[in-house]
Amino acid sequence: MHPHPYRDLIERAVKQGDNQMLDMLAQALADAERAKQILRAKGYGVTGMAISATAAQVPGADD
Repeated sequence: MHPHPYRDLIERAVKQGDNQMLDMLAQALADAERAKQILRAKGYGVTGMAISATAAQVPGADD
């Protein structure tokens, strides 16, 4: 998915002072970073590779 809808979501949350949405987005980002760390520790992906490309290297990920 293109990042633009996410940018719009973040901008709206900031402008509206929606801390619940900002917390949800921050948690999703932290979770994605942790997933990337786990996959890299297991030998998938390389520095600079998108997390989706890294996840696609896992056998059975495209099922």
